[in-house]
Amino acid sequence: MKSMIMQVFQHWIVLLFLFGNGVLFPSQSMAKTQNELIQPDQYVNTLIRTATTYQADGHYPAALTTLQQAQVWVDQHGNAEQQVLVSSYLGDILLVLQQPEEAETYLEKQLVTARTLGKPIVLMHLLNNLGNAFLVQEKYAKALTLYQEVIEIAKNQDDIAQQIQTADNLILTHLELGEVVAGFITLENTLSLVHQQADGYFKTTELLRLGELALQIYAVQPQPATLAHAYQAANEAWQLAQSDQDKRLMSYAKSLLARVYELRQRYPEALQLIREAIFLAQPTSDLLYQWEWQQGQLLESQHDLVGAAAAYQSAFKYLQPVVGELTTGLRNAHETFQKRIRPIYYDLADVLLQQSAIAAESNKPALLKQAREVVEQLKAAELQDYFQDDCVVAVQEKVTALDQVDPHTAVLYPILLPDRTELLLSLPTGIYQVVVPVTFEQLEQTVRDFRENLQVSASNRYFVQAKQLYQWLIAPVQVNLKEINTLVIVPDGPLRTIPFAAFYDNQAKQFLVEQLALATTPGIRLTDPRPLPRQNESILLNGLSESVQNFPALPYVKEEVDDIGAFFQDKQVLINQAFSLKGVSQALRATPYLIVHIASHGQFDRNPKNTFLLAYDTKINMDRLENLLSFSQFRENPVELLTLSACKTVEGDERSALGLAGVAIKAGARSALASLWAVNDESTSQLISEFYRQISHSQVSKAQALQSAQQKLLEQKTFRHPVYWAPFLLIGNWL
Repeated sequence: MKSMIMQVFQHWIVLLFLFGNGVLFPSQSMAKTQNELIQPDQYVNTLIRTATTYQADGHYPAALTTLQQAQVWVDQHGNAEQQVLVSSYLGDILLVLQQPEEAETYLEKQLVTARTLGKPIVLMHLLNNLGNAFLVQEKYAKALTLYQEVIEIAKNQDDIAQQIQTADNLILTHLELGEVVAGFITLENTLSLVHQQADGYFKTTELLRLGELALQIYAVQPQPATLAHAYQAANEAWQLAQSDQDKRLMSYAKSLLARVYELRQRYPEALQLIREAIFLAQPTSDLLYQWEWQQGQLLESQHDLVGAAAAYQSAFKYLQPVVGELTTGLRNAHETFQKRIRPIYYDLADVLLQQSAIAAESNKPALLKQAREVVEQLKAAELQDYFQDDCVVAVQEKVTALDQVDPHTAVLYPILLPDRTELLLSLPTGIYQVVVPVTFEQLEQTVRDFRENLQVSASNRYFVQAKQLYQWLIAPVQVNLKEINTLVIVPDGPLRTIPFAAFYDNQAKQFLVEQLALATTPGIRLTDPRPLPRQNESILLNGLSESVQNFPALPYVKEEVDDIGAFFQDKQVLINQAFSLKGVSQALRATPYLIVHIASHGQFDRNPKNTFLLAYDTKINMDRLENLLSFSQFRENPVELLTLSACKTVEGDERSALGLAGVAIKAGARSALASLWAVNDESTSQLISEFYRQISHSQVSKAQALQSAQQKLLEQKTFRHPVYWAPFLLIGNWL
C-alpha cells in the first residue's frame, strides 16, 4: 500500500487549488484590510485594489508592477501604515512568483513598524504573509511563532474567521515540526469554532480542510478519535454541500469519506464512494484526475493491477490538460508539484512495471516502453517546474531515440520506487527490466552518505557506498554490457546528486569510469545525439581568474584558458574584464561558436532565480544565459558544447542537481560539461585541458574524451581520489 502520509497530503494539497484560501493563502482579514485603511490618500488604496484584482485574475507580473508603483509613492509621500501594507502585499505577490527570500526581506523590513502602529488588522496581514514566507522556506519554528501571534490578535479582535484560517496553517506547521499532540489539540479547538459559523461555503470548505488535516494527523499517529473527527467533518461537509447543491464540494466530500472508509478497511464502500465522487466531478479535469488517482491507489492496495492501471491512465489523461495550471499562483508551487503531480507519474509507471514483471515475454516490451514513456514525460515536467518555463523542453519532439543511435551504447534508466528499484536497460536489441530489492529510503541514505564521504579527500570511507551502489545499480545489468563502451544514465531523484563514475567494482578492482565512458541526460527524449563536427571547430573561451564581487580568485583559470586555446585555431578569449555581459553578447552575435567555455564561479541552486555564472561585472542567471546562447537560433545549429569548469550545485540538494542536469536544455546547447561540486583549481585545469585535447586531436566521442581525462587524473597519486575527477558530468549529447 502507498504511504498513507503521501496519500493524505496529496488530498490536502488539492484543497489549496480548489478553494483558493487557507494554507499559504490570504486570509479573510486580508480582504477586510483594504476597507479598514485610513484614507489620507485614495491613490495608494486604488493601486492596492488594482493589484489584488490582477492577482485574483492570475496576472501576477501586472500585480507586482502595480504594487511597485505603490511602493515608490508611499516611500515619498505615504504614512507608516501604507508602507507596511504595501510591503505586505508585495511580499505576498513575490511568494506567488516563487521568490520567497525576497518576500521575506520585504516583510521583515516593516515588522517593527507594524508592531508600533496600533492597527491589529494590518499587523495580522503582515504576520500571516511573513509566516507563509517562512513556511515555504521550511523555517517552521519561525512560521509557528507568527501564526500563534496572529491567532492571539484575532482572539482579541473577536475575529473567528481569521482564527480558523490561521489555525489551518498552524496545524500544518505543528505537523512539520513533529508536534502531533499540539496539532490535534488545535484541530479540536478549530472544529469547535467552525461549528459556530453559519452554514455556507466558508463553513463547508473549512470542514473539508480540517477533515484532511485530521487524516494527516492520523497518518502520523493513528488514533480512533482523530479518524472520527475526519469522518464527522467530511459527513457534515457532504450534508451542507448537498443542501447547497454544490456538486464540486459534494464531490470533494465523497472523496474524503472514501479515504476514511479505506482506513477503516471497508474497501467496497470506499470504492463506491470514490466512484460517486468521480460521477459528481464530471466533466472537471482538475477534480477527475485526483479522484481517478485515488481510485487507482485503492484498487492497487487490493492487488487489482489491471483496474489500478486503468484508473491511473485516466488520471494521467485528465492531468495533462491542467498540469500547467496546477502550480500557477500558488505560494508553494514546487511543494505542490512534488506532492500532487509527480506521484501520479510514478504510480502509473509502478503498476506498469509490476504488470511487466509477471507478463508473458511477448507482452513485456510494450509495457516497459509505456512505463519508460510515463517517467520520461515526468522528466520533462520536472524541468518545466524547475525553470518555470513551458518552452524549455520543446526539443523533445525533434530528437532521435537515444537507444537506437549507436550499437555500442546502452541507456540505463533507474526508477526509484518506495519498495524497490527498477532498472530499465535499453540496448539496440531491446529493453530489459531488472528488479532490485532495495527501497527508496535505503538507496537515498546510501546516496547521501556516498556524496558526503566522497568529498573528503583524506578519507576512503566512500568505498563502502561506492561498492554498494555498484552492486545495486550496475552489477544486475553487467551481463548485458559486454559489447558496450558508453553508458548513458538517466538519473532519478537523489541519483542526480552523485557521480556514477566513482562507483566501484570490488571484483574487478575498478571504478566504473575505468570500464565505461559515461554520460547523463535528464531524459532520453530531451537529448539530441549527433557527432561533434570535426571541421572548423570554433570556441569562445571565457574566464575569470581575479577576485570580483566578493568571490575568491581562481589562479589556474588563465593557465586553463591558455592550454585549451592552444588546441583551436578559431577562437576568441574573454578573460577577466573582457568577460563581461556585453563582451559575451557581442562575441556570440558576431560568430556562431560551436563550443562555449566558461571558467568562473557558478552555482546551481534549488531556486533557479539564485542559479548563476559569475562574469566580471554581473551574475549571469539562466534566463540571461539562454538569451545569450539563443543567438544560435539565427544560425543553422545550436551550440554543441557548453563547458562550466568551476561551478557547483548546492550540496546534496536534489533540486539543485536538477538545474545542473537541465542546463544544456535551458541554454539551448546540445551538451554541457559541468561539475557537481567545486573542485581543486589545479586538477580542474588539468582535466578540462585533457578533455579538449582529446576532442581536438582524435575522433573519440565527448563521453570518451571525458573518460580519458578522468582516467589521466586517476593515474596521478595526487589526484587519484575521486573528489578530484568524479564530479565532472557530461550532460546531454555524448557523441
